[in-house]
Amino acid sequence: MLESPEFAIMNLTRKLAPALPALLLSATLLGCAGASSSSASSNNPPSPVGTVSSIGKDGITWTFSQPVIAGQFVTGDYYVVGPVTITKIDPAPTNSSPYENGSVVNLPTVNGKSGFDSRLNDGSDQSWWFDASLRSYPPIALRPGDALVSSISLAQIHSLPEVMRSSDMSASPVRTVSVLTVLPSAPAADAFRPSYCDRRQTLYHAGSLQRSLLPSLAPPNPSATPPLSQFETWYRRPWIDTNPFLFDAPAEYMPSYGQHIAFADSYASLLLTLNFPDDQKVNLTNYFVQYGIDLYGCLQAGYGWPAFGGHRSGRKLPIVFAGILLNDDGMKNASATHPDQFGEDMQTVYINRIPGGYQQAWQGATVIYGGHYGVKADGTPVSPGLYGPYEQLQPVNWPLINGDEQLGEAYRRCCTSVSWVGEALAIHILQAESVWNYQAFFDYVDRWMTENDAQAVADIKSQTGFDYSADWERQGQTRYWLQGEFPQYSFIDDMWAAYRH
Repeated sequence: MLESPEFAIMNLTRKLAPALPALLLSATLLGCAGASSSSASSNNPPSPVGTVSSIGKDGITWTFSQPVIAGQFVTGDYYVVGPVTITKIDPAPTNSSPYENGSVVNLPTVNGKSGFDSRLNDGSDQSWWFDASLRSYPPIALRPGDALVSSISLAQIHSLPEVMRSSDMSASPVRTVSVLTVLPSAPAADAFRPSYCDRRQTLYHAGSLQRSLLPSLAPPNPSATPPLSQFETWYRRPWIDTNPFLFDAPAEYMPSYGQHIAFADSYASLLLTLNFPDDQKVNLTNYFVQYGIDLYGCLQAGYGWPAFGGHRSGRKLPIVFAGILLNDDGMKNASATHPDQFGEDMQTVYINRIPGGYQQAWQGATVIYGGHYGVKADGTPVSPGLYGPYEQLQPVNWPLINGDEQLGEAYRRCCTSVSWVGEALAIHILQAESVWNYQAFFDYVDRWMTENDAQAVADIKSQTGFDYSADWERQGQTRYWLQGEFPQYSFIDDMWAAYRH
C-alpha cells in the first residue's frame, strides 16, 4: 500500500472540557470548574490531589463505581490511584457499526489495529485496520499499570483540515482523545504522565528538565515566526501514535501523516531555541517532552516507525529532545538500542554502505536517499529495487511503479526530505549530533539544502521525461512546500539561513 502525499492542516478549535462533577468527597478539591482544559505549568500548576466520583477531560467524562483518589500530571492529564472500576464513559462508546467514541486499554494493541472508530478512511476504505474486540465498555476494571485511552469521534469524517497542511482534510475519524492513568499512589506534583504504552509507568519530572540547555536565539524573521501558543494548542493533548498509518490520530490537533508530524516537531523544537522569556517556554517544553516520553514508552513496548514513504518521519526528534533535557541515557540512545525503527535514518545512507561497491551517486553525491522502505543499520536495503536506494543508478534505469511513477525520486522530493530540515537544524542548534547518533542523516539534509539540483532536474527530464522543476519539488527549500499550507511558511528556511553555520 502506498500513501497519498496529499493531506491537510486543521483549523483547530480548542474544546474546553466539562468541569469536574459536583460530588467531591474531600475537603481538597481535584481542580475547579473548567480546570481539566487548562494547561499546567510552573505558572499554572496541576490541581492538588482529591477524591472524586468522576473526572472530565477535554469533553470525555469517566465515572467510577466509588470515590477514587485522583490528581493531575504536570501536563494536565489525569491519574487515579487504583484499582478502580469505570461504570460510565461520556460520550458513550457505540457497540455496533459504525463503532465510534472508542476506549482502549493499554496501547499498543497486540495486532497493531485500532479500536477507536471503525470509519478509517484515507480516501479509500481502511476499515480492515479496525478491530472491535479491542474496545472496552463499562464496567471497566483497571489496576495500577493500566492506561485507558478514550476518544470522541467526529460526526463527519474528513471534516477537519490536516495539521501543517491546510489544503487537505485529516484522514482520521477521531476528533480528540484523553488518557486516564491508573497509579499505585499519587506522584509528585511535577510528574509527567507515564507513556500510555508503558506498563511499568516510568515517571519523569518537570523539575529534572535542564531548561538552560535551550538556547535563546533571536528570531531571524520575527514577522514570519509563529507564536508559541499555536503549538501549545496542538501538543497539549495526547498524540496517539500506534496506528502504522495514523488513520486514527486525533484530527483536531494531531497530523495524520508522518511528514506533517516532522514539520510540526521541527517548528516546535526550533521555537524553543528562540529568545522567548523562559516562563513563556515552559508549557510547550513540557508538552513536547511529554510527546517524547510517550513515543519512547511505545518504542520500549516493541512499537516503532520504520521507513515507509512519508509516513514514518518525525518520531525520533521528540524522544531525543526529551532525552537531552531529562539527561536520560535510554532516550538519548534510543536508535542504538532500537535499530531500524526510525524513518528518516533508514531513508538516508552513505552510498558506500549499500551493496554494489558504489562510491558516488549518478550526480556525484556521496550520501543518498535510502528509498521507500529504506536501509537497515548495516546498509542492507529492506527491499531492493523499487522500494530501495536508486540514486546509484542513472535516471534512465530507475525502477517505475505502475509504469508511470519514479517512486523513489517522487517521494524524495514530495514527502520526505523537505520535512527533515527543521529536525536536523534543531539538533545542530542543540549541538546534539552525537546524541542523534546517525551522521548520514545530517549530511543528507545538508545536501538537500546546499546542492544545486538544476542540472540534475534537467538530466532526469532528458533521460526519462519526468519533470521535477516545480518550486515545491526542488532542493534547497522547505518554504515552497509549506506555502499556502501554514501561515509562517518560511520559518524553517529563515532559521536555516541564520543558524546553520
